[in-house]
Amino acid sequence: MKGVEGLVAAALLLVITVAGGLLLYNYVMNYLSLPQQYVSLKVVSAKIVVLDSTSSMLTIQVSNLGNIPANITGVTVYTRGGAYSVSLSNQVPAGSTIAINVGLNSTVTSAVVASSQVYISVNYTSNGSSGATDLVKVPVY
Repeated sequence: MKGVEGLVAAALLLVITVAGGLLLYNYVMNYLSLPQQYVSLKVVSAKIVVLDSTSSMLTIQVSNLGNIPANITGVTVYTRGGAYSVSLSNQVPAGSTIAINVGLNSTVTSAVVASSQVYISVNYTSNGSSGATDLVKVPVY
């Protein structure tokens, strides 16, 4: 019995290789072209105004640079005395900026007044995942 001629075998291998390459190319291109959903929150501005010895107001502007909405679940205030979490319930639509006013209790206010530097981060959830913004230095007035 004779085998397949060398030239026919080479042509057959070339056809199989090209077909495999085309299939792989189509798969990769379709995968990369799927719309990616993401949230990208950024604190645009923030400030704390001390109202009296027992209360203060944190004002934050948060921008969602992503393409799906994000649910803000809280803010963490970092002082020399420690980290303080404040629960929130706000939604930031995709591509928009919102302003949030947060009343801070006497414990947080005392820590803010006693600290020379205050930082915050905003905690959020979206599509079952959670995250936090980068730390932002906050001026205290």
